[in-house]
Amino acid sequence: MLPFLGEYYHSVDSKGRMIIPSKFRDGFVEIFYLCKGFEDCLMILSSNEVQKIETKIKETHLTNKDIRQFMRIFFSGMVDVSFDPQGRILIPKSLRAFAGIDKEAAVVGTGLYLEIWQREKWRRKIGR
Repeated sequence: MLPFLGEYYHSVDSKGRMIIPSKFRDGFVEIFYLCKGFEDCLMILSSNEVQKIETKIKETHLTNKDIRQFMRIFFSGMVDVSFDPQGRILIPKSLRAFAGIDKEAAVVGTGLYLEIWQREKWRRKIGR
């Protein structure tokens, strides 16, 4: 069963903290990571998903310029995150700036991982 399904809207406080819905929190049983995503969003990945990506990279040749560029972008801004007692994560300022997230965000399940979008960007992305 895929653990990350649905979309939810939450506010981001002035310190960069945002609630992750309990439905999604249950899908993270170990360390998880927040990083730059694709198309101006952020991604939250389980350590298992990050390990799968690492394995794929190891199977490729590091002489490939595109692989090196992907590694730089993907891993350079990655941080490990955890939930506070209220079920919130702290989104670092640099990652909020990358995704344009200020006060309102959409938390989107993609099946295998979560995406965090600036709310209006997400609405435009899906045509609302």
